[in-house]
Amino acid sequence: MEDMAYCGYFCGQCPVYQASACGGQAEKERLARQYSTEKQPLTAADICCGGCKDKKEELPVFCRGCFIRACAEKRKLPHCGKCGEYPCAYWKAHIPADSPSRILLDRCRSGQ
Repeated sequence: MEDMAYCGYFCGQCPVYQASACGGQAEKERLARQYSTEKQPLTAADICCGGCKDKKEELPVFCRGCFIRACAEKRKLPHCGKCGEYPCAYWKAHIPADSPSRILLDRCRSGQ
């Protein structure tokens, strides 16, 4: 599953990934407004992503500090479902058991 992020999310379903691949300037500006916060205002230039397995400096600024990504990379895993500690305390605290990502990783873990 090449376009699966470390967390089990499919990059191809991400609006930022989609806008980077084929979105126009107006869509990037809309997403920048949507994802901006007071502490982290974004511009259309920030809406650029080739997937979370890109180099950290090529990720959107709001993805660079992703705990899940950093942990999986440190452990040299293709995704969290391959980790012996999955689901770890972080997953249990932050990712609902019925989320699509967690369901997919649970299936990967069980070999389905």
